[in-house]
Amino acid sequence: MSPFLVLAILSLCAFGTSIISAVVGMAGGIVLLSLMTFFLPLQVIIPVHGLVQLISNSTRTWFLRQHVVKPVFFWFCAGLPFGALTSTYIIKTIKDPTPGYAMIALLIFYTLFKPKKLPHLSIPFPAFILLGALVGLLGPLIGATGPFLAPFFLRDDFSKENIISTKSSVQTMGHLIKVPVFLSVGFPYIEHSAMIITMTIAAVLGTKAGVELLGKMHEKTFRLIFKTALFGAALRLLYKIYSSMA
Repeated sequence: MSPFLVLAILSLCAFGTSIISAVVGMAGGIVLLSLMTFFLPLQVIIPVHGLVQLISNSTRTWFLRQHVVKPVFFWFCAGLPFGALTSTYIIKTIKDPTPGYAMIALLIFYTLFKPKKLPHLSIPFPAFILLGALVGLLGPLIGATGPFLAPFFLRDDFSKENIISTKSSVQTMGHLIKVPVFLSVGFPYIEHSAMIITMTIAAVLGTKAGVELLGKMHEKTFRLIFKTALFGAALRLLYKIYSSMA
């Protein structure tokens, strides 16, 4: 397949998955990550995917900026550097992301199917500093951290716009902090600049289209779609675990 055709396909993928993320709040990043595996080696996928998602999430945050829950954003950002610093030391040694995938899948299933007597994952805002540290650690290792974050944003005191905008804002910072991590291990971003630029332009256009759809969606419909996307993400993680063990 010609490089131009690969670039065109990946740009269309970035456009479509950005629409998904803007409407649902997640799943788009994972779908894009999966599609990129058909065309690129793993050592290229996670750094490039992270940069494209950085632009996609930051654009989504800007379009919905008035809905961002700022205390969550600031507490999350305070924890990010600690996890990212740790990841720079272990990214060269850890080759198997299976334990991380299993942890995220369990977290999702707990959120979706827990008995009513068990507590919600509605953590106090200062606790997001710990979530930020975990995302800083996991992001460079497993790529897409959306399924890990999502259960903590599915809370009764957040509207659908609060969920999408605040989750996008913290994911923007999570993807941003991956850039120096990959630069520190020598990833050549310049060599892949054409792909990064075209995919990010497509992601911005997809995000704008998705945000317009979000404004027309009913709150109950959004929460149903969000939970369905979470369930699908968990099943995919279980499949990845099964495939790695087979």
